[in-house]
Amino acid sequence: VARAMVVTASQFAAYDQIKEMLLSTGYFADNPVTHFSSGFLAGFVASCTSNPVDVIKTRIMNMKPGQYSGPIDCTIKTVQAEGIMALYKGFVPTFVRQAPFVIVTFVTLEQIKKFFAYIDSR
Repeated sequence: VARAMVVTASQFAAYDQIKEMLLSTGYFADNPVTHFSSGFLAGFVASCTSNPVDVIKTRIMNMKPGQYSGPIDCTIKTVQAEGIMALYKGFVPTFVRQAPFVIVTFVTLEQIKKFFAYIDSR
């Protein structure tokens, strides 16, 4: 549940912020290219925020009895022993899995919004 909250919050917030930033440059219009680009970058942000949660969850699931007292203890011990980048092990597969999903989600969402805006204007 915690991972789902982190992923959803980060991808929706990132998508909206990135889309607005791209539109404000004047180089992008509100079209599928912008939606694709925003979705791709939102997938990157979602991967950056969810990967540490995945790493800690996996380590807790595979721990020896008594190795960690909880997620915070696991995080502290992991970072102390291996450095902060240990929280990003497996980042590339996470991103390769998440980016297409986020892109399709937001491109579809934007097209549905456009369709219903057309229906409402009739």
